[in-house]
Amino acid sequence: MKISCIPICFFRDIIQTRTMSVESWIEMASELGLDGIEMYKWYLTSWEDDYISGLSNAVHDAGLDVSMFTSYADFSNPDPDARAEQISSVRQAVDAARAFDTNIVRLTAGTWIDEISRDDILSNIASGLRGCLDYAESHNVFLALEDHPEVGTKIADFMRVLELVDDDRLKVNLDTSNPMVSGDSSVELTELVKDRVVHVHASDRGRDLEHTVEGEGLVDFPSIFASLKKAGFDGWISLESGSDKGRKGIRQGMEYVKRVWNNSLLR
Repeated sequence: MKISCIPICFFRDIIQTRTMSVESWIEMASELGLDGIEMYKWYLTSWEDDYISGLSNAVHDAGLDVSMFTSYADFSNPDPDARAEQISSVRQAVDAARAFDTNIVRLTAGTWIDEISRDDILSNIASGLRGCLDYAESHNVFLALEDHPEVGTKIADFMRVLELVDDDRLKVNLDTSNPMVSGDSSVELTELVKDRVVHVHASDRGRDLEHTVEGEGLVDFPSIFASLKKAGFDGWISLESGSDKGRKGIRQGMEYVKRVWNNSLLR
């Protein structure tokens, strides 16, 4: 198991105000002793090859790896042209993943649209995802669907999308707290998808559903990790660090996840 991080706590600085450079975050991640970081789509200020190559070099020169290229997709739209644009965006993410020397791209499913039925939206999503799989496979990249808002936090919806896609090439980035948003159980979802998980977002939330340091919220990490171990998972666990403790919270979460993973028993 290797530890990565996506620092939600610094998103305002890195993405919105640009007062913290991606390179500064890379340096901090190295100092914290992380094994890697996620390369988040919204970090990028350019898709030019030279820019991406330079950023990739900065990561690897710091002794880190990129655990996953974290992107988005929204295939809810019934317009085939709109879904085709999303497929093009996913292909761009696949190309970026290879440039960052990772073989995983995180995807989301989509959003709810009031005037379109649930079944139609899930079918649209499945169709869009299927349209991305051949390209990803040809570049030796796994597409990892996350249980992410909006469509995907309900276990029934997430599993229905996987069923409709009906292709084992579609993998899962398991977020350990997002099911709570819909009142569902992360442990239950883990049991259902454990054989497809290729990357984990270790996130925790309190009763107010706000992000907190891993181990301080309500997520049952021992049960989740035991389930993943039973399935043979030994890949990247990435801290989704969204607490107000910043650097201290990342270190605390890293220590907690390592301890719980090492102490988890197969169940």
